[in-house]
Amino acid sequence: MTPMKWLTAVLAVLGLIALVAAIIYFTVAAQSLPSFLGPLHHVQAHRKRRGEAVLAAAIVLWAVAAIIYFVERRSLAAPTTTSTTDHPAA
Repeated sequence: MTPMKWLTAVLAVLGLIALVAAIIYFTVAAQSLPSFLGPLHHVQAHRKRRGEAVLAAAIVLWAVAAIIYFVERRSLAAPTTTSTTDHPAA
């Protein structure tokens, strides 16, 4: 596996983790958030802004992963050109 494929896979997984965090931010009340997301005490609302930020991060990570994937794919599929001077004259 090439380093670019690894980078694409890592970015895609990070985007998936960010999407899960965004869903948690949108659906769980602020005082009930898991400790790794940083609970907010004395607030009865959801953390809308953090959810939006993490969702935007997920979209950006997936976009960068897609760009890297398609650029790598295009570079591997590019035809090689041969010079006409390499062939002997008949």
